[in-house]
Amino acid sequence: IFVTGRVTAPGAHLLKGPLNVVQALALAGGLTEYANAKNIAILRTVDGRTERFKFNYKDVAAGKNLEQNILLRPGDTVVVP
Repeated sequence: IFVTGRVTAPGAHLLKGPLNVVQALALAGGLTEYANAKNIAILRTVDGRTERFKFNYKDVAAGKNLEQNILLRPGDTVVVP
C-alpha cells in the first residue's frame, strides 16, 4: 500500500496481513500539523476503474463512523491532503 501527502513518513508499505486505514497512518508516522484529517481519501483500482473512499480521522478517533476504517488491499493509496 502507499501513504502519501501530509504524513510524517510518506511512502510504500508492505501489506503483510490485515491492515486498516488508522494502522496505515500510524506506519506512516501519523499526520503532520497541517494535515486535513477530515478529508483523507483511499484510492483503489478495481477492474481498471479507480474507486474513492472517504476517511475522516477525527470521527474515527472519537469513536464515530468506524465503518470508514476499512481494511486496505494491495495497491491501495491513502491520500492525506
